[in-house]
Amino acid sequence: MSWPSKPEIQVEGDPEPYPADKLVFAEYLQERRIDAVFEVEQLEVSKLTGVLTIPSPLKVGDQLIVSRMTSQRYYVLGKDVGSSGG
Repeated sequence: MSWPSKPEIQVEGDPEPYPADKLVFAEYLQERRIDAVFEVEQLEVSKLTGVLTIPSPLKVGDQLIVSRMTSQRYYVLGKDVGSSGG
């Protein structure tokens, strides 16, 4: 994944960052693996199988849009592209 194995989020106005167990990431922000079968007509073997990996769009240091949930948990909605330009 493009974020650390133990992600934390520092929320403006809160004294300490929130650890991974307090974060819920939207599914489209997580790395995804898709099993795939490719049919190829020009090879001896007509079917190839593999796994497509769609990396997370998040990088360390990204400004994020979060929503506070109950019990001091945060739902990570997406990247704040307005502040980072990307």
